[in-house]
Amino acid sequence: MSYQEAVSYLDALGVDHMRSKSPSTHRIEALLELLDHPESAVPAIHITGTNGKTSVAHISSSLLRASGLKVGTYTSPHLQSVTERIALDGRPIEEHAFGELFAHVLPYLDLIDERVSYFELLTGMFFLWAADNAEAAVVEVGLGGRWDATNALSAPVAVITNIGLEHTELLGTNTETIAKEKVGIIKPGASVVTAERSPSVLRVISDEAAAQGADLATLERDFSVLDNRVAFGGRYLALQTTRARYDDLFLPLHGSHQGINAAVALEAVTRFLPAQPLATDVVQEGLAQAAVPGRLESMRLAQDEVTVVLDVAHNPDGMAALVNGLAEAFVFDDLVVVVGILADKDYRGMLAELARLPCTLVITQPQSARSVAPSDLGETAAELGLDHEIVSEVGAAMDAAIGSAGQGRLVCVTGSHYVVGEARRALRDQEDSR
Repeated sequence: MSYQEAVSYLDALGVDHMRSKSPSTHRIEALLELLDHPESAVPAIHITGTNGKTSVAHISSSLLRASGLKVGTYTSPHLQSVTERIALDGRPIEEHAFGELFAHVLPYLDLIDERVSYFELLTGMFFLWAADNAEAAVVEVGLGGRWDATNALSAPVAVITNIGLEHTELLGTNTETIAKEKVGIIKPGASVVTAERSPSVLRVISDEAAAQGADLATLERDFSVLDNRVAFGGRYLALQTTRARYDDLFLPLHGSHQGINAAVALEAVTRFLPAQPLATDVVQEGLAQAAVPGRLESMRLAQDEVTVVLDVAHNPDGMAALVNGLAEAFVFDDLVVVVGILADKDYRGMLAELARLPCTLVITQPQSARSVAPSDLGETAAELGLDHEIVSEVGAAMDAAIGSAGQGRLVCVTGSHYVVGEARRALRDQEDSR
């Protein structure tokens, strides 16, 4: 089967994997049983949380690669191609291999009573592929934890990055209730790593860890960020794990929050490799090679003499981290922000964070049925006193933003994975045409 045929089948399922299905793991369990339980073949680090999951996943994978392991990484959502979700040693699966993998799994789908979802199918494909190709896996939860398809794993290390208010219609309306869903990934006897700071949320995590006989490591109590400074092209870090201190570390990612993500990833890998002390040079290599597309990712357009920053911030906390990162790592007199947001997000809270910087908005609408209408975003922007214009198509919005960017101005694209993915594709197409 070709890659395009596989993508067409997946697209027909729809990407909202928990919005069209009742909370249950029986579909993924049935699929994995038919595939002879590939999820049990490779030990994994399992990651949930509100923000930072993908960054922690990529940094963890890079550290594991530096330690000498072949690493399969499963993340979501993707920016431009579904192949990004399944990676080996930092490289997305080839399109032909994706098509072959899909063709292998497809016959089993008819043997399951209820049709599996988009995310469940991809999860089963990843587990099968990782069993044949990887020595270790890093797996990001799609949504929540307890009922997520990835929770078929019995991972020796569970990571809960942090807990915020998101997907409240599915997970709960307060952080403690949401935490009760996310701690569902903690397995008996596992290690748990978290950067959560709220005492009430930490209590939920601690109680579940104790119930599972799991060892809990928390930021600042058990591991810490000793130094976290701006460096050219990223961050200069010093990190303390439960086993060792590491100095003179360079992380090629912007934003102080990435220093915290690096600390979480390093502690998770330390727990994952208990019999293998991590040498300083291994940690230095792993962090220096970490790459996370769409997270304060900068692209220089030489022809236009403009720098474009891409960031998938899609909730107020993520937008706050973006605003802080822009102010800290980039020099600009004015900021033009191309923004497109999904309707189930707190877009007023997100725009309020952007209002902390001198900026002009170019409001657009990514190709998703869940997108907020540009006129609604425009009304909210006006209420917040934000200068803005509306350019509905993302490519045209990019042209407008870049065209208006003069000396000392910066262009940023944010609001959702969809808008960043479309903008990234438009920028690449623009560069290729020159």
